Amino acid sequence: MSYSALAPVSAAVYAALNVAALTAIAPGGVCDDVAQSTGFPFVLYDIDEEPQQGFGVQPGVAGWLPQINLTVHVYSQYQGLAEARSVLAKVTELLQQPLPVDGFSSWAIFYDGAIPIGDELVAGVKCKELVGKYRLFVENVDGTGVSNFIDAGWAQ
Repeated sequence: MSYSALAPVSAAVYAALNVAALTAIAPGGVCDDVAQSTGFPFVLYDIDEEPQQGFGVQPGVAGWLPQINLTVHVYSQYQGLAEARSVLAKVTELLQQPLPVDGFSSWAIFYDGAIPIGDELVAGVKCKELVGKYRLFVENVDGTGVSNFIDAGWAQ
């Protein structure tokens, strides 16, 4: 059982976003680490974890429910933000359903909005940046893939 959801959630985010529907409009691809030769537009994502305390639940124990903050950065060389907005809209569409996360039950994902950053330099190239903020919740499961948030005996 994992004490952190970061690695499995990162893998799930990559699998959800690295699809033809997105890479067709963001040919630079989807990454969590920008390569020197990345084309534009491209999608960069990062995640962080906020433990959500519950009664008698410790990290790594079935029932632990961390909040995962997902930040998606869209970089575009287009003059305005129209291209970045369309890429972020596709990201949001692809993240409408909870992600399948190994070792965790994922039951909710929320879009919290977009922040236009404006002009940035990426590898010396001027571009526009648009940031999307998301939250998802994953629950550590007991190896059966079944959520333990509600005790099975209580629910009967």
